[in-house]
Amino acid sequence: MASEIKVDTISEKTSANGVSIDSVVHKDSAVYPSSADGGALGSASNEWSDLFLADSSVIKFGADQDTTLTHTDGTGLTLNSTNKLCFNDASQFVQGSSATVLSIGATDEIDLTATAIDINGTCDISGTFSLGGTNMTATATELNLLDGGTSVGSSITLADADGFIVNDGGTMKTIPASDISTYAGGGITTASQWRLTTSFTGDKSPIDANWEEVDAPTGFGVMGSSMTESSGIFTFPSTGYWLIGFTFSAFSDNDGAQAYTEGQIYTTTDNSTYAIAANPRINLPGNMYATSSSGFFIQDVTNTSNDKVAFYVTATGNATIIGNTSYNRTYATFLRLGDT
Repeated sequence: MASEIKVDTISEKTSANGVSIDSVVHKDSAVYPSSADGGALGSASNEWSDLFLADSSVIKFGADQDTTLTHTDGTGLTLNSTNKLCFNDASQFVQGSSATVLSIGATDEIDLTATAIDINGTCDISGTFSLGGTNMTATATELNLLDGGTSVGSSITLADADGFIVNDGGTMKTIPASDISTYAGGGITTASQWRLTTSFTGDKSPIDANWEEVDAPTGFGVMGSSMTESSGIFTFPSTGYWLIGFTFSAFSDNDGAQAYTEGQIYTTTDNSTYAIAANPRINLPGNMYATSSSGFFIQDVTNTSNDKVAFYVTATGNATIIGNTSYNRTYATFLRLGDT
């Protein structure tokens, strides 16, 4: 026969160890089984619904409560000590292995799926690193690309602002393509010619007037920065190895007297004392005879303030040095061959 007892309050009697109902003890606002591991909350067919716990509450696991899950208001749940939150079996877990280190473990693979994965900090990889299906390895000094493909992308036109990655004394840096161009060279980058525009007779030490940079005929070229000239002294626009050429043309009048003419390349490394670097010479037998001669010298320009060049002419008899403003007769050529 079913029976029902309705009461307002059940209190334990004096000195009793709580109120026991079917091995469930109610005592001092606590509910617990009459012995360890002696009861369950709900069953496979009779489940409780929601569980409500207060702020800062703690769920304790184990006979010695060695594993706890603590609530922190506004923050979340904290698993104590270095205990692990395991998945599938004990080999797959998330663990606070120390006060500063979070460990994620798996026997085979950890798969992260997202549109973007952001790592803020140092990434230390002890095994094989694969990028886009290509294995990559590294040593203490370099990154190695393994199993690389053979495909080559479409050609592009490099600009001075494009970046290259270089190792600068052990530090990887991105530098502009203009730096690579300056360092690697790539042939002659500076070239110009100067010519005498007006003829003269006699000596010139140096030829100190009527110079112009070649600007005609159509098709003339000047590469890079130009030389500068003042009173016959030429200044280089930059340091480097420079090829200097000097060609002079001369003619004698109709007096029949033989004449000779020398053209000299004079250089200095202190902007003061000049010495002959090249000395081409021509002989003029007279009777309206004309000819030309050339000399060359390579100068190592290490200081553009001190390293200079000038052109001299020594003439005898009635020799005339020929100048022209439309095309080259007496002229100097300057080619920068490379870095000093």
